[in-house]
Amino acid sequence: MKIVDKTNGKIVAEEVKVADSFWTKFRGLMFRKNFKCGEAMVFDFKKPARYSIHMFFVRFPIDLVYLDGSSKVVEIREGIRPWRFYRPKSKSSSLMELPAGTVEKFGIKIGHDFVLR
Repeated sequence: MKIVDKTNGKIVAEEVKVADSFWTKFRGLMFRKNFKCGEAMVFDFKKPARYSIHMFFVRFPIDLVYLDGSSKVVEIREGIRPWRFYRPKSKSSSLMELPAGTVEKFGIKIGHDFVLR
């Protein structure tokens, strides 16, 4: 599965894990040793809301890309470090967790449109 930025045609991630159960959403990236360029974790939420994340037991910084119901970027948080908490300002329907630096590398901006293939 791949994540493609439809706005610019770039493939942002080629190894995508979808957190689609209670356990995978609960565990997220906790206890992993690394998170390489080209990987992503996607959380699909039942309804739009402000979904907070924590970085407890996550050993590396990540970028967060929050998407609305039509997969457009509504909020971005770059380089959130381990042992931090983040509460978004915008409601979202899904979240992409990406290795730190991915947002800058691929030029991801508010309003970009994404697809999971």
